[in-house]
Amino acid sequence: MEFLVQTLITTLIYTATVIIVAWTAGALYYDVGRASRTAWILVILLISVVLLAYSLWVPLWKPFLSLLAIFSLFLYWWFSQEPSNDREWEPTTAVLSKIDIRDDKITIENVRNAEYLSSGEIVPRYDTRKYHMSKLCGLDSLVCFWGSAWMSHPIFIFDFGTDGRVCFSIEVRYRLGQKYSLLASLYRQQELIYHVCDERDVLLRRTKHFHNHDVYLYRIKATQQEVRRFFLDYADQVNDLIEHPRWYHGLTTNCTTSIYAQREGEMVWDWRLLFNGKLDQMMYDRKRLDRSMPFETLKQESWVNEIANRAPQDSFGNFIRSELSAYNPTPLANN
Repeated sequence: MEFLVQTLITTLIYTATVIIVAWTAGALYYDVGRASRTAWILVILLISVVLLAYSLWVPLWKPFLSLLAIFSLFLYWWFSQEPSNDREWEPTTAVLSKIDIRDDKITIENVRNAEYLSSGEIVPRYDTRKYHMSKLCGLDSLVCFWGSAWMSHPIFIFDFGTDGRVCFSIEVRYRLGQKYSLLASLYRQQELIYHVCDERDVLLRRTKHFHNHDVYLYRIKATQQEVRRFFLDYADQVNDLIEHPRWYHGLTTNCTTSIYAQREGEMVWDWRLLFNGKLDQMMYDRKRLDRSMPFETLKQESWVNEIANRAPQDSFGNFIRSELSAYNPTPLANN
């Protein structure tokens, strides 16, 4: 019995050591060494010191307790890092939006309306747009895939009728020269941004500028009250980021879990919020999408890439919806 207990304790210590060292190695690489050659030296040094300590220092609990003490100090430093709005940003993430709502009038500053040229060049543009809450008449969702069936990116589009549409996309706020990395996003390397964009910007960015992206457009079934609350949730988050920047985290604070967080108490958790490649299936199962056809048919008929790439600049969104046979512009229910 004593042997089994000792074996269990030893196994737990080694397992905890591997987890601690693996996480700390990533933090040293990204947050201390900034993914440089020096970062690799720090990682190798960490692993070497731990291996040496566990080889020469007995009993096992002594080097383990020392590791825990050092790890605790490192965690204290790590959590002390603060997100910032003052960085050298990529041009398409450089400007934060601001939303002012006064009675029925909505003013959105810095709506991104970039141009994506065939050469691959991006021409960033931002403008101010005005809407009326009383004209909010619809909600759509774009769900974007880029390789894995388990991973997608949701974007929500609010339709204000004759005032036009506006899109919200929760993303990484890229620093200059930075690209997306799931591993890097687990450390304190990337801030969060709520992009407020023109519909043409959002779509062409993914159908023309990015490669191997498949984009699907769905009409969301909801009440007027639900859509209004959803818009106000987004507005609150957009404005809050101006004064309170937040870290992006690939698992806990990303494009989908952030929506769940802002809808806390009003959205039921589902494993597909984490493995969000199944997000459109979840919305279908919850009767938020058109159920007059099987989900597989709806998804196939909602693919928008080819239509978006040939859509005229004028009436861009209306043209796309008129060409999608599966798009059913269900009016918002009153309550």
